[in-house]
Amino acid sequence: MQWLALPLVLIAPYLRSSLFSPSPCANLAILLPDKVFFPDSETYAASQRSYFALQEQQLAPACIVIPSSVEDVSVAVKTLADLPDSTFAIRSGGHSSVPGAANAHTGVTIDLHRLNDIHMNGDVVSIGSGALWTDVYDVLVPRGLAVVGGRTGNVGVGGLLTGGGLSAFSPHRGFACDNVVEMQVVLASGAIITSNTTHHPDLFAALKGGQNNFGVITRFDLATFPQADLWAGAIVYPASVDAAQLDAFRLFKNASAQAFDPHAQVELSFLFESREDSLAAYTSNNMFYTKPVVDAAALRVFSDIQPQMFSSMRVSNLSDFARELANSQPVGQFSIYATTTVRLSYTILPRIYEIWKNFTRNRMSSIPYLLSALTIQALPPIIPTSPNVLGFAPGTHPETDFVLLLVSNYWSDPAYSATMSSHTRALIEEIDAAAQSEGVSERFRYMNYADQWQGVLESYGRESVHELWRVSRKYDPQGVFQKKVPGGFKLPKAP
Repeated sequence: MQWLALPLVLIAPYLRSSLFSPSPCANLAILLPDKVFFPDSETYAASQRSYFALQEQQLAPACIVIPSSVEDVSVAVKTLADLPDSTFAIRSGGHSSVPGAANAHTGVTIDLHRLNDIHMNGDVVSIGSGALWTDVYDVLVPRGLAVVGGRTGNVGVGGLLTGGGLSAFSPHRGFACDNVVEMQVVLASGAIITSNTTHHPDLFAALKGGQNNFGVITRFDLATFPQADLWAGAIVYPASVDAAQLDAFRLFKNASAQAFDPHAQVELSFLFESREDSLAAYTSNNMFYTKPVVDAAALRVFSDIQPQMFSSMRVSNLSDFARELANSQPVGQFSIYATTTVRLSYTILPRIYEIWKNFTRNRMSSIPYLLSALTIQALPPIIPTSPNVLGFAPGTHPETDFVLLLVSNYWSDPAYSATMSSHTRALIEEIDAAAQSEGVSERFRYMNYADQWQGVLESYGRESVHELWRVSRKYDPQGVFQKKVPGGFKLPKAP
């Protein structure tokens, strides 16, 4: 028997109403053949294994859609938006520790890793949302160029930029999102639009800190700048010099307030490990000086501290340093991040350090193979010409006034996950209470370091929340990205 090939335009309504299964995955498999993968496939398994955190790996989407074009993304989003019972997640690099942020348990995960094209257009680089930062730097470094991108090479482009984004170049050039010049976005309707300062500028600003609440970003265009090699690396110290590290950070910040050096950055991390038969504590500083200046004066308060257990400080290129940080990540562990922000005072950082130290030794040391880190660093300056929704008032100086704190905990046994979640929250709440008692607490919570219970979008302030809701109602009037994309940080209760 020979079948009559009818034009798709004639049969499409019939397909949608009669032949399509109520299963979103079955529908997508018809519309996007060879791009929808089920749990019995190696492609599905490989995507699952590649998440940074075990809690994301262990979620089980009904299927994974791996688009190879923006048109594929449009088909997937429009289909899922139209189906009444569908839920989905969008994945760029899959580095988040928030469960469900980039993987949809029993739903559909849209894995963007094939959208990883990187090409130059004058002094702008166009980057697919599925690229990792090492991919980007490998294209730019041979050209003597850089962008304000992630410090850790295995972090995805999309997640970093939509959460704000910290970079080795942030002291000079602000949040990474403030260096985006254009985005290509797929809306809930399936429409493909470009957003920049002249086309859909309200959406452009909302996406810089608004994460997955408005559409799927498939391409970022970033401004490039000339960049030679830089002096950077890590120094590891014994815990016996922890007090000297805190003094050094205070001196570093005070010096920045007097004569800010936009090329200098430090991530000061205090670490605690419960090993098989012992406990260990030490400090690790990731330091960047974005010029090829060995032993830069601005960072000497840290590099002069002795004794040192290890140092990788050297002059090299951005790709090299991004890989070094990626290789030092505790991959394949359960993990939880939580964050807060304080104003610097003479006493607050030693007090926070003691809270973390007592908490890890007294309440977390029984967790097998635990790694806990307290990381202290500066926030970037405000870039007045680049509107975003992060909520910093014009004329303020977070780079000199504020300190960003991250607590990151890693463990291997899922039996301790609930305990670690409650411990981490209690630790942050104790730190916040100490900051409030000294009058140095700040509302801002950095999305890429936050746990799911933290009110990140609320921390941007009422004006930003009102604007985020206005943009949501304008570009997603049915609330698809609020209702069908439950992962990540959703808009707070509508004003």
